[in-house]
Amino acid sequence: MSWRGRTYVAAWMTGQACREVRVRYMPHHDHEIDICDASGKYLGPAHLADAATPEQLDALRTARAERARRLRAEVKAAETLRRQRFAPATTAGPAQRLGALTAAQAGDELAAVEHTDASKLALPDLIPPAAPPADWRTPPSLATRTTPDRPVSLQPEPVPDGPPGRAADPAEDGDAS
Repeated sequence: MSWRGRTYVAAWMTGQACREVRVRYMPHHDHEIDICDASGKYLGPAHLADAATPEQLDALRTARAERARRLRAEVKAAETLRRQRFAPATTAGPAQRLGALTAAQAGDELAAVEHTDASKLALPDLIPPAAPPADWRTPPSLATRTTPDRPVSLQPEPVPDGPPGRAADPAEDGDAS
């Protein structure tokens, strides 16, 4: 029997295919469920079919504890870096921040932040949007990007030669025949 994406089995289930049943369970005890028929009569327990071994569970607990320790250390280090220190003042005036960084240190830290933000790593133009149905009213800017008869180009539009604001005229090149 499959329930919540897991498979449960029991010896008494043999020959019970296609029988309508109800599942009873205790929260936090998903290693075993109780099966009842459609009228509510108790049929028996069912156990998780592919339960992890005790060795696997120990390894998983160790890995989770290590990850939690590593994340706690990372949060502590981030708080230390985030904290700002100010120079002592004996007279009224603007606060003076302490803690000089080199340009290389600042660049390295900013580069590390960019590589951990998943939204900045996403490629929004990787798959062009599909054309909306013909009966939808779409703004012209969206309609031009999703026209079904004209594929969307992932390459930038070519820039015409010549000064800005003036279209290139082939007759000016001297090649006019």
